[in-house]
Amino acid sequence: MSDEREDVLLLDVPQEGDYLSVLPTATAAVATRLGFSLDEIEDLRAAVNAAVGLLLPPDSARPRLLRGRTPPEPLRCRLEVGETCLQIVLSRPKGDPLPGDNTYQWQVLRALTDEVRSETAGSVSTISIRQRRPSTESDADTERHSLH
Repeated sequence: MSDEREDVLLLDVPQEGDYLSVLPTATAAVATRLGFSLDEIEDLRAAVNAAVGLLLPPDSARPRLLRGRTPPEPLRCRLEVGETCLQIVLSRPKGDPLPGDNTYQWQVLRALTDEVRSETAGSVSTISIRQRRPSTESDADTERHSLH
C-alpha cells in the first residue's frame, strides 16, 4: 500500500458468525463510497467471506465459549483506502495453518480480486486483498456500461 493513504478503517471482530458478517458489510460500504460498481462490490463481499472461511474453521470446529473461559482473540480487519486501490487485510492471531492454495476459497479469492497474498508470521495468519479503484465515479459508470 502507498504511504499516501486517505482512510484506514480498523475492525476487531469476535470469531462468531453474527459478528463476522460485519466484515463484508463494512467492505461493501467503503467500496460503495469509492464508486465501485454493484458487481464489483458483490465480488468484494464474496472475497472477504472466502478469506474469513480460510482464516477461521467452520463453527462446528471452533471451541464454544463457556462461562469463565477467555474468548478467542478477535479476527482483525484493516480496510485501507489508497489513491489507486482498496486493500483489505484480514488476520487471525492464533490457529491452524491456512489451507493450501488449491482450495475452493483460494480459487474464489483469485477470481474475484486483482491481487491476493497470504502470510504466516509466528502464530499470526494474514490474507491481503487488493482491488484497483475506479479512477472517478463517472469512469466507473462508463466502464460498467461500455460494450466490449
